[in-house]
Amino acid sequence: MTVQSAINSGEAPSTAADNDIVIPEVGVLLYDNPNECTSGHASVNGSPATHVRQHSDLANNVIWITNGAWSQFMVQGHRNVHNLRGSDFFRTNVTQIGADLGLDMSTTNSAQVAPTISLIAARTFKLLAECYEWKPNELANAEKLHQNIKSRFPRDVNLNNPALERGLQAAYQTDSATSKADFIADSVFLTLRMNRLAHAKRVMSCPVPEDAWEYVPGVALPSGQRDRLAFCLSHEHPVLAEVLVDMSRADSQYAALAAFGQKASSRMVLREWVSHPELLWLSRFAPLEIKSVFRSSRYVALAERMQLPVALTSDPLLELSYSAGLLAENHWMSLATDEYNKITKRKALSSRAVWLRAADRALCFALAKKAVDKGFVVTGYGTGAVRVRIQRSELFQALEFAIENQLVAPNFARIIHAGDVHAAAAA
Repeated sequence: MTVQSAINSGEAPSTAADNDIVIPEVGVLLYDNPNECTSGHASVNGSPATHVRQHSDLANNVIWITNGAWSQFMVQGHRNVHNLRGSDFFRTNVTQIGADLGLDMSTTNSAQVAPTISLIAARTFKLLAECYEWKPNELANAEKLHQNIKSRFPRDVNLNNPALERGLQAAYQTDSATSKADFIADSVFLTLRMNRLAHAKRVMSCPVPEDAWEYVPGVALPSGQRDRLAFCLSHEHPVLAEVLVDMSRADSQYAALAAFGQKASSRMVLREWVSHPELLWLSRFAPLEIKSVFRSSRYVALAERMQLPVALTSDPLLELSYSAGLLAENHWMSLATDEYNKITKRKALSSRAVWLRAADRALCFALAKKAVDKGFVVTGYGTGAVRVRIQRSELFQALEFAIENQLVAPNFARIIHAGDVHAAAAA
């Protein structure tokens, strides 16, 4: 379109720059009081933090990741502000990012830690722009990062099988929370985290079912429960099994650790179904009765376009990057979450999402079991991490455990104090 024709038509002339992808600047706002969500310390791309009184003091051309309490962030309508994002934008809470790095995230220390967090955010956005194809104004236009990445993939095909959809919903568990640990004097909570990028590679190496399913009722299964379990555990066909788990006859220690149907944040759909990966390890620690199954035709690898971007896998040294790990985690999370169906007006789950979540929990359960065997009190696990409660005198044992299992967080150098050395020696 020429300039003259554009003027005649009332449209602005287009240029090549109109199609350029501009990486928005990213900053972090750490509120003085996360329950009020007003004033706080702000930093962009690692710059020294400045104190702002209110949101109108913030640059409007910067996306601001905040640490506001979810309830207040919602009540005050900050979710609807074009350039504000909640504390869980990266899925990992801003406070937890600081904890991974061993930073003091108390509000009195916001000015010191905001530059570090904002630098991580900026580097993550730079990688985000490099790893995926974007059109103008598509980058970071979602409420959460994994939702933005999810828009890069084709929408999941509707299964058109209500019974199968209910089974998938009942087999889907995002994390595991064990019973609350008793109070222990002079104790600390730690999140022991696997390398995010390496964990993403392991989770996404899990084959997923091809969506060609058949229902096998109980009368068509082998009569004995042992034979039914053997039928289901065959690796030739993915199965979704309707089960009755008898925790009263389970191994008390590890069955409690399995936390079947126990999440950290909310009550789940009634857990009456389990996927193939979960069945493999759950059956080792708890007696179960298989009532019926859905069986898929075969296992397949994740589609090529859903694999981690080459920019994240080509250089092994990227596993040392916290920002690359955040992006990799959000990538597999985007494939392991439900999707709103505009036709049915409800959220739907793919078998891929159920299998990837089960693979993640299986890997985390294995690490949690090692932590229990070490004598640590495990309070939960999922998304590549295990949460434990230990006494400060056990911090050196936790450090040894982290080294043995190639864990990358937390930063023990900033957590262990001089007094802990004497406490460990006296223990």
